[in-house]
This record gives sequence, C-alpha cells and structure tokens, in this order.
Amino acid sequence: MAMAAERAQEPRTHLSPRLQRLGEITAVAALVLAGAATVPRLVCGRDADAFWQSDPRVQEPLAAEVAAYVRAGVGPESFSTGDPRFDGEWALVTHQMAALGLGQLILQHPELRATYLPVVALCAERLLAPETTAFGRAAWGEDALRAPATPNGHAYLGYANLALSMLTLLDPTHPLAGTNDRLTEAFARRLAAAPHGMLETYPGEAYPADMAAVVGSIGLHDRARRETHREGLLRDATAALTARYLHRPSGMFHQRVDAHAGAPLGPPRASGTAIAAYFLSFADQDLARRVFAGIASHQRARFLGFGGVREYPDGEAGLGDIDSGPVLFGVSVSATGFSLAGARLTGERAMFVDLFRTAELFGLTGRGPAGGRRFLSGGPLGNALLLAMMTAGPAAAPLPPAPGRLP
Repeated sequence: MAMAAERAQEPRTHLSPRLQRLGEITAVAALVLAGAATVPRLVCGRDADAFWQSDPRVQEPLAAEVAAYVRAGVGPESFSTGDPRFDGEWALVTHQMAALGLGQLILQHPELRATYLPVVALCAERLLAPETTAFGRAAWGEDALRAPATPNGHAYLGYANLALSMLTLLDPTHPLAGTNDRLTEAFARRLAAAPHGMLETYPGEAYPADMAAVVGSIGLHDRARRETHREGLLRDATAALTARYLHRPSGMFHQRVDAHAGAPLGPPRASGTAIAAYFLSFADQDLARRVFAGIASHQRARFLGFGGVREYPDGEAGLGDIDSGPVLFGVSVSATGFSLAGARLTGERAMFVDLFRTAELFGLTGRGPAGGRRFLSGGPLGNALLLAMMTAGPAAAPLPPAPGRLP
C-alpha cells in the first residue's frame, strides 16, 4: 500500500520501449509457465465471468473466508514484515478491505446483510482499536482519534474512515457513526487548509494514494449522510490531486510527494494509481475511471490469456517494495491485484478475466476452514484485498432508498 515508511529513492534504469516490452512478455511468460503444466488456463478462469457478473454463488464463499479471518482475530502480531509500522498498516488495511468488500457484497445482495453486517461493524471496531492505530501514534507522537483538532495530517486514518463511511452507508445509526462524522469533518478541515492539496501520512511523508483514501472517505460519508455542503471541497481536492500529481504522459500518479513543497518524488507507478482509482470511486466514479484509463491503455501485460500490470511506465524501471510487492521484469503483484477493481470500474471485462486467471493461478485457491473458498497463499490481507477488488464497481455504489437504516 502507499502508506509506507520513508524510503530511499528506488534505483531506476532507462530502458527502450522494445526492451521494456520484451521484459514484460518474459515476466508474464515465466509466471504462467511455472504453473501452466498443472493448472490449465481454462481452470484458472472458470469463475471469472461469475465474479464479473457479481454472482453471489462465487462471491459469498470468499466472503465467508474473509469473515472467518476477521472473527478469528487479525492484529499487527499476525504479520511479520520486520517493521512494526508495516505490521500495523497491514492489520489496518486487512480490516479496511474486509469492511469494504463485505459492504459492497451487502449492497449488491441485500439478503446477505444479516450475515455480514456484524462483521463489517467488527472491522470498524478493530480499525479504531489502540493496538491497530499504535503505528500512527508512534509516528506522530499524538493520538489523532483523541485530538481531532490537530493540524497534522494523519492521512493513514483515511483508510479507517473509508471503512467507517461504508458502515454508515449500510447502517446510519451504528455506534461509531459519530466517530465517522468527526473524522470526516477533521479531514475536510485539514484538506481545506492544505497548501498543496496534500496531507501528510506521517511526518514528512505524503502519498497521492493515501489522499485518495481520504477523499473517498469524505465522499462516501457525505453520500451516506445525504450531505452536499462539501461538494466544492471535493471538487477542488480532486482537481489539485490530478493536476499536481498525475503524470500526463503515462496517466498514472506519482507514488510519493514532497510533503512540504508539494513536488512529485520519483516516477509514476501503477500500484499507487490502481488503488487510488478504487478509493476515488467512492467520491467520483467518473474520475476514478479516467484515472484507471492510463493503466488500462498503457500498463497491461498479457501472455496466453494470463494478465499482469507493469509497475512503471515505458522508459522507467525499479525494484519492488512494500507497496508494489515483487516486481518481476516490470510486472507488479500489487498493481495486478488492485487493477481487478479498476477493470470492473471501467467495464474492461477482458482485462478482468486475464487478471483473475493470474490471481487464481498464484493465489492457489482452495477450501478454507469456514467451508468457503480462499486464496491459500494470500493470508488475511490478500483475501480481504481480493474480495474488495472483485466486488468493486458501479454495482457496489447504490444509495439506500431513503434516509435511515436499510431494510
């Protein structure tokens, strides 16, 4: 994810477009051929169309496994990245993505509300638990949840607030609705005062993808509350985000930003852009589609029906990190997974199917302890992410028919 500790500039080399494409083909070919002998292409894609069509017969078994992970307990101690900050981030994002994926499932299939709404509420509680947010307090030396008037950015809490906004959309009277209201107001106030349209995630660190989470959380909150007074703020925020930090030639966001000068740092990257498009869809789906268009047009890698997404634009290359996951000949694990949501948002069915085949090949799907279907190599974070990505899209965005609790 884009919430990450300050890193050294990634080593980069300049490659000709021809060599870049050759590396792309080689990378996807190597990934596919490694398992193609035992997992044929048709087997890997057997449920792609059903997920594309939001068929609960394939969505719900994955949701059951994600819910089982949440009920069993996921915390920073569940991960072993070697860095307490990353362990904390992964616990937070696991619960955020579980809440979003299960919430999208409920919106698409209201008959599943009674089963999964309590799990969404449990995710919201865990997102705000002191042990989950400890990494943010350690970075800033203050608890933003107890001091909402702080001028400091705390943009990592945009991830938590987006999940809270989803819960408010589903149940406007839930016990944490007031916290959602206060966080949203605090972010709106900080955003209005931000000189470059960018809030710091941690001191001295700022990431466009994290800002997309903040903007998405405000947009979804206001949609849930039927509020319109922040429409101008959101328009200005998204205009600044795209004008300052979207790299025009590639159509992708720069991954990092100088928190004080507001200048982009490093090349544009697909992992941050793909997840930013998903987050922005909660505030402005047309904008989200435009943001993802750069990836759909320029970053796709394909071989024998399997697909991937290149992390860097033509002429750039770099190493993998905590945001991108492994990058093999330019193809990024995270960008490939995150782009499942963008493909749904933009109606790119063929791209979705190709990416799904790759996710199924390397995710090693199988039966989980809850009796459903999980990606055996994904763990709690990977399964929550894939549920959110594969239930995203316009079908996940309807408003309740009237103010108040959903039937």
